[in-house]
Amino acid sequence: MKKLHVACLILLTALMTNPFSTLPAHTKSLPPVTLCQRQERARQASHLRQDIGSQTSSQALIVTPQAVNVSHYKLQIQLTPEPAKVAGRVTIEGQTTAPVSMIQVDAFDNLIINSVQFDGRQQDYQRTASQIILNFPGSLAAGETFTIVVDYHGVPVVSGVLGGGMLMTRHNNIPVIATLSEPYAGPSWWPCIDNPADKATVELQATVPRSYVATSNGVLERVEPTGNQMTTYYWRENYLVAPYLVAVSATNYVKFEDTYRALDGATTMPLVYYVYPEHLTPAQQKFAITRQAVEIYASLFGEYPFLAEKYGMVEFPWSGAMEHQTLTSMGTGFLLGNPCSPSDGRCVIAHELSHQWWGDWVTMATWHDVWLNEGFATYAEVLFAERLLNLNPGDLMDRSYDDHRASGALRGTVYAEDLENPWDDSAAIYVKGAWVLHMLRHVMTDEPFFAALKDYGRRFAFSNASTEDFQRVCEDHYGAPLDWFFQQWVYAPARPIYRVSSYISSADASGNYTINLTIEQQQSQLIPGREGELANVYIMPIDVTIHYADGGSETRVVRNDARQQQFSFTVSKRPVSVGLDEGHWILKEFQMN
Repeated sequence: MKKLHVACLILLTALMTNPFSTLPAHTKSLPPVTLCQRQERARQASHLRQDIGSQTSSQALIVTPQAVNVSHYKLQIQLTPEPAKVAGRVTIEGQTTAPVSMIQVDAFDNLIINSVQFDGRQQDYQRTASQIILNFPGSLAAGETFTIVVDYHGVPVVSGVLGGGMLMTRHNNIPVIATLSEPYAGPSWWPCIDNPADKATVELQATVPRSYVATSNGVLERVEPTGNQMTTYYWRENYLVAPYLVAVSATNYVKFEDTYRALDGATTMPLVYYVYPEHLTPAQQKFAITRQAVEIYASLFGEYPFLAEKYGMVEFPWSGAMEHQTLTSMGTGFLLGNPCSPSDGRCVIAHELSHQWWGDWVTMATWHDVWLNEGFATYAEVLFAERLLNLNPGDLMDRSYDDHRASGALRGTVYAEDLENPWDDSAAIYVKGAWVLHMLRHVMTDEPFFAALKDYGRRFAFSNASTEDFQRVCEDHYGAPLDWFFQQWVYAPARPIYRVSSYISSADASGNYTINLTIEQQQSQLIPGREGELANVYIMPIDVTIHYADGGSETRVVRNDARQQQFSFTVSKRPVSVGLDEGHWILKEFQMN
């Protein structure tokens, strides 16, 4: 997901979609938490739900993950724009992974449940503000298959921390319907088991007014007229998809296409775009860069994951953009603004496309790990600009992704602590998350780093991965433990502050010069270790650039692992100055003496 600006998205969304919304509170100061504690929190909270109760409720529930594995959803949904209402049937096919005495289906109470069936028979259930609970007199055994059918209707609401749910508004006086489920708003428009780690295939049959086009994930199998001037669009997502990535949009869209040629040189895939008729011309101009972006990312990360289906974008009425699987939802503001400026290292089109690899193909294991989606996609913007225009990645990071550093916006951790609002520290998740990858690239060097990215994708293809999973892949390619790196950059807030001084001697009898360099870390924050111990130093390899009187320069690498550290270099040419991290490989502040 990409935002108009990571620091102001929640405000914009609140103003545009819900005038009664309030801004999230500032992050609290958190005590040191060990990695083991974080992992336990992740296990306990991986099924967090947003209990909306009504259009203005925002209370969160934490529910124990269920011992079920959904294999397939069939969603038959009718969308009526005016008056706004939704009616549908969801068929859930799955299997138990351990004995269970109940199954919980997530559905917010704006949805009225008409009936629930279990394996073809009417099923009694309990209703809460956020769930349908099916109780069984005797436990279902492990490995039992089941089919749940839920018939429902209701009035769409705006819900959750990002103002999602089913959005109904107008463009050019024409009604438009669109969904946004991330992170917890999916159950406000369709009953599902809303766990990002429980992926399934999906059929989505959307019945809409005859003049509308309905878009969704996967491939369009057919379109059939129905009664009452309605039309049904039959979409099928054959690749496993997380529930929050399922989406539908409908209005009087116009469509245009391009073609991507795969890495094998023979296979082709459609690039499909749906926009409002009045925005066709700017969309054709601005979306044209997408094909190059797919080519670049396929070369960096591996082939486009959903090659048998499509990639596309659909315009929708929200202040940002969202990486729904195979079909990104692109906000009108982005489309009409500047959705791609590679020379600045910023490109929403590239950001959302990269999520097809990092977010959709490989989805985070829990919302704690959402930086694996957003930090990756933010750094992917830089990689796109680097490859497209042959730009220096460090310069791009310093120029376009360092604006939050000194303002204090990076107060939180890259690892999302607050599951009620994983975006509460969005600057850390997006911007610092991108810096984590940029710094990791410098630590590992290019060849092992990019090999690790491809391997990470292969290992967790169409599945889920945690921060620890990613770390293990990187360690395999680095050839050594990386605890020290992940602890200080992913699980600790803020960044180092360096004070640097240097002394250059006169030439000695042999004509050599000595450079004495002192690096002192001045930050006040402590870094929690793996078992809760505290450290006061960031450990990093740092590039030291020596500039010579003849106009030349050379770069040497030192390992800074102490609060105050001295380094000495002997050179044969006359040095005139010394620079620290001139390639911008470290998120930092520093002073030069």
